[in-house]
Amino acid sequence: MRLLRVITMAVAATVALGFSAPAAQAAPPSGLGFSSGAPFVLLDDATLNNELGAGREVGASWVRVVVNWASIEVAPGVFDWGNVDRVVNAARGQGYSVLAVLAGTPLWAQGPIPTLLPGAVPVDPNTYGTFAGAAAAHLGGRVDSYEVWNEPNIPAFFAPVDASRYVGLLRAAYPAIHAADPGATVLSAGLATTIDTGGWTVAPVTFLQQMYASGAGGFMDAVALHPYTFPFTVENDPNGQWAQVDQAYGTMAANGDGGKKVWITEFGAPTGNGPMAVSEEAQASIIGSNLAQASRLPYIGPVFVHSLRDAGTDTLDSEQNYGLLRSDFSRKPSFFAVQGS
Repeated sequence: MRLLRVITMAVAATVALGFSAPAAQAAPPSGLGFSSGAPFVLLDDATLNNELGAGREVGASWVRVVVNWASIEVAPGVFDWGNVDRVVNAARGQGYSVLAVLAGTPLWAQGPIPTLLPGAVPVDPNTYGTFAGAAAAHLGGRVDSYEVWNEPNIPAFFAPVDASRYVGLLRAAYPAIHAADPGATVLSAGLATTIDTGGWTVAPVTFLQQMYASGAGGFMDAVALHPYTFPFTVENDPNGQWAQVDQAYGTMAANGDGGKKVWITEFGAPTGNGPMAVSEEAQASIIGSNLAQASRLPYIGPVFVHSLRDAGTDTLDSEQNYGLLRSDFSRKPSFFAVQGS
């Protein structure tokens, strides 16, 4: 949920900083990926394949796909993999490696008082672990990387925010995935760029420290982060959001995980006319700056732009306007900035 990541208004920053188009930068050594602005499962086959083709054109070799537990295991032990298979097969058919994000809690797993809120978590972490193992068994021939949940340090995706409770999911999922697919890479959930606000939101490095204190060590092969810097580039960010990447790696090293990678499973900036929007030129500069920084750090794994294509046409809704492409597939300046990396 990118609404919680903004500290300063984008429009004012764009004017003040005077963005210019970035020079071409080296691509991240571990590979470039993207997520879809609209969920892939909502796209018809033609649109899905067009979007995947545009991603290959921009130079992406990875794609991040949400594998929504809530829509797949509709009752305990009853699975519908149809839409996931359609998307994964299309991606593999175009030569992508797939990162599967295992998230979303079905009503039956939420306990006696279920909720339709997206931040709902399972009452018993072992039910999630069982699903994670089933997903790895089903997808193992086509998917080798799994992200355990999404942004558990903000209540939009994990409520109430609780690192020890999240680690329960991680400790349940990790052995189940590896039992089904021994060669898999299991990532901890991408942590949102936010600040400490007591129990409401927890800053990513603080949350990672809490994870290690709760026994996460040995239950993740890499750490995932979402270091959004907009409306600033890395170099001009007064909030130092990219510093969290170095700090997170320092936390990993201090806990014996210095040989593991940090995967950037989301970053980007919204265009349009909404309160968080930046100009299309600023978006190109911000994304180019992030890619350049990622390419300089030896401990960075694959890097995923959010997102490849705008989710809709409402320019006032920033959530619809993160794409390198507009919804009609026309290219923003950021497409060419990434393509030149």
